[in-house]
Amino acid sequence: MDQSGSEFAVTVLDVRQLSQEESNALTLLWLLEGSAELETQDQRQTLSANSLTVINRNQRFHLTSTCPNATLQVTLSGPWLTRLYNDIFSHEYHIPDESSGSWPQCDELRHLLRQLLVVTLINHPSRYRLEAQRWLSEILLLLTTRFQQPARISQRSDNPGWSKRITQVVERIDASFTRRITLAEIAEAEFVSEAWLSRLFRKEVGVSFMQYITTLRLEKAADALRLSNRPLHQIALEQGFASTRMMSDLFRRYHQMTPREFRRLRQNPSSGARPRQATSDCLFPVAVDKLFSLLNEPETRGWEPSPLTLHQQQERIVDLRELTPRTTPLRHTRVMITLRELDDLLREDVRRELESLDAQIPVHGIDISEPFLSSRLFASGWDDPLMAGYACWYNLHQIFSWLAEKRWTVLLHTGLTTRSDLLRQFLKQSINHFPPQVTAGWQFVWHWSAQASDETRENVWQTQRAALREFLPKAKFGLWHRFAVSPLPLANEAIFQSRLLREADFLACPADANELLNLTELDPARLASTENYPVQKIRQIQSALRQQQISLPLWLLSWNTLTGNTRATNGWFFRGALLMHNLLGLSEQVWLAGFWLNSGLQGEARANDTLDTSSLALQYNHGLPRPIYWVLWLWQRLRGDVLVNDKNLLLLRHEDRYQLLLRNTVVFNPWLSSEEAFIQRFRQQYRVQLGGLSGAWRIKSHLYDQHNGALYPLLDAFTVASGPDEEIWRWVRHKARPTLAVRDEHLHDSWQITDSLESNALVLYELTPIR
Repeated sequence: MDQSGSEFAVTVLDVRQLSQEESNALTLLWLLEGSAELETQDQRQTLSANSLTVINRNQRFHLTSTCPNATLQVTLSGPWLTRLYNDIFSHEYHIPDESSGSWPQCDELRHLLRQLLVVTLINHPSRYRLEAQRWLSEILLLLTTRFQQPARISQRSDNPGWSKRITQVVERIDASFTRRITLAEIAEAEFVSEAWLSRLFRKEVGVSFMQYITTLRLEKAADALRLSNRPLHQIALEQGFASTRMMSDLFRRYHQMTPREFRRLRQNPSSGARPRQATSDCLFPVAVDKLFSLLNEPETRGWEPSPLTLHQQQERIVDLRELTPRTTPLRHTRVMITLRELDDLLREDVRRELESLDAQIPVHGIDISEPFLSSRLFASGWDDPLMAGYACWYNLHQIFSWLAEKRWTVLLHTGLTTRSDLLRQFLKQSINHFPPQVTAGWQFVWHWSAQASDETRENVWQTQRAALREFLPKAKFGLWHRFAVSPLPLANEAIFQSRLLREADFLACPADANELLNLTELDPARLASTENYPVQKIRQIQSALRQQQISLPLWLLSWNTLTGNTRATNGWFFRGALLMHNLLGLSEQVWLAGFWLNSGLQGEARANDTLDTSSLALQYNHGLPRPIYWVLWLWQRLRGDVLVNDKNLLLLRHEDRYQLLLRNTVVFNPWLSSEEAFIQRFRQQYRVQLGGLSGAWRIKSHLYDQHNGALYPLLDAFTVASGPDEEIWRWVRHKARPTLAVRDEHLHDSWQITDSLESNALVLYELTPIR
């Protein structure tokens, strides 16, 4: 069976002897049945039934067999490949060793080749090329995402003293010379100007950029003339020449003879051509009924198919016996819960939610976001000492005594608009009304105003600070500031030059990744920068503090990662791993992190059908847990010394137990989050092996993704006009949590897991020895 064309060729033959010289093509071999010996420039290997091999460009091979076989050969022409993907030959492609077991990506490649073979056998007269190109496109995408490896760099003898930059440029040219390539394209890839790169290239290489490419193409054309019988027009096309005439004219100038004359001389041993052993191919057809019989055999499939995923499989082998834990365990920052008004703490539902939350995620304190003296609790007459037993102070007593009972701190906000005389009066009456154990948990934060004059800020700050020092000398008094999004360094902001910052006990701020973006006019560079924006912003603030030689704890009172600003885009854009990625980074940087108790108190919904995305709320209406709740819950479970910590994998050891956290952190436009076919491209496959584990172990796994615990898909399933009832709320509350799985395993020196995670999914494995 043979289907050939200028772009690709698909053949299935019984190969007894087949030789292929170097060519500008990529070849895939799949031995459907039988065995064979494959010899390439690099190695000699035995192929058994079901073996896969990739022959890279400019490699020759020799395939022999002494027994009947069925070999599928797919040859993809270089010009066609480079039209689809400019940089395809910047890499090489290799099949992993399957001697110890089948690899899922190899099973997927066999599946796609099987589909290509089916459409080739059917050979529809009008649709064949269309159907074949469909499967070839998926094969190429799988190759470039799962089998891609850096191209081997062949050291040239004529490049002494080349800089790293020019070496990289030459590698780019060598990989792409068969297509139209420009200096502008190379300069953009190297992030330099054309003029600068042109001067450096000529200085180091000795010829211009275009002269080098032309010489390289002529050298490759000469090799093709010596080593093959391909016609001139095909060689010209393969080597990147615009036409046969152009190649002939340039060839004559370079070699002082025409391409045909050069080819005739190759028969002359004195011409220096590399000798090739004359061999004739020995090929036999494979019966069609035999092919259908082979296709009817069951497929071996590893993970579920994912030919369109963008990321290569992540593989990690860790020998626990060779690891030395870090000197400090994984750090957990304090959790501050934000409410809007002081009187919110009089509500029974708010108190119940706080107590329930504290049982799962320890709460450090309560942040009252509005200036506390503006609360409805402070009605007329509150500042009269004779009224201290009436409603205002009764309610304040209920609130602050309950907080003291829970041993939670409370953060109260003041600012330029806070009357200093009223603050002083409140503090004076409070120390007379409340016992010291109640006021011991009070902290205060003053809002910096960039619009006010230095003198005004100084006077108000000093007056309020003096009142605190007089009545509550142990209370912390910090500064709150919303740092602007600006290309200028943060150190240029006026707050860093102010004396107030040196007198503050802490610096509080927000960090919202969404302030970078306009989702309707999305800049890919800005989108990528949102991945760990809260962490990066905190680092910038710390750097600015160090420049001023100021050491202050940072309180991150509100923050958020990238998300959608409508109910649908916010709900469908699952971001568990993205939240965990930032939370782990922030734990090393900030003294505490703040979260709204629920979206109702947060005031998330705006009048124009959009959402406030500047902060995170732990719960939705009816106490339904949002993704950040379960991310915090999983984060709180993490305990022990850090053994491995990178973007996608965290490994901890606590006494004789281990925890492995895998996460697939992804950023993309949230407006595309409801497109299932799109987000499945971000699925990530993992293969992790932990060496040094033996005996009986209990393995727990907590999987959290769009289909395992995410709240919005559960709510979206009940789109009834009358709205959900209490039974539905209870059911959703029960289902909205990570999926738990438990099993016992008897290990022999290692534990291995293979997993496939969706976009922003995360899974926590907990390994506990069984006594």
